[in-house]
Amino acid sequence: MFGRKKPIRVDNPLVVAFYENDNSLNVRIDAAQLEEPGWAGIIPADLEVHFASALAATGKAASVEGAVEQIRAVYMAEIANPTDAPTGRLEN
Repeated sequence: MFGRKKPIRVDNPLVVAFYENDNSLNVRIDAAQLEEPGWAGIIPADLEVHFASALAATGKAASVEGAVEQIRAVYMAEIANPTDAPTGRLEN
């Protein structure tokens, strides 16, 4: 179900993303779980459809297809002209 607030336990997450109190996006990636860089390309493609489905299901988009188009357009614009640079460090 979309928007579920029930806490869940994930023992070995690949990606965790959340907003900090200052509204900055915190992303944690366990790169050891990826066997090659190409695998990282599959994740945004899958997330695009999951986000689009969630937005359509919650009424924030008129359709999954429309949401995919908008997500993809903004994604490509961000790749072409990033709004910021990642900061932080690698941690073990």
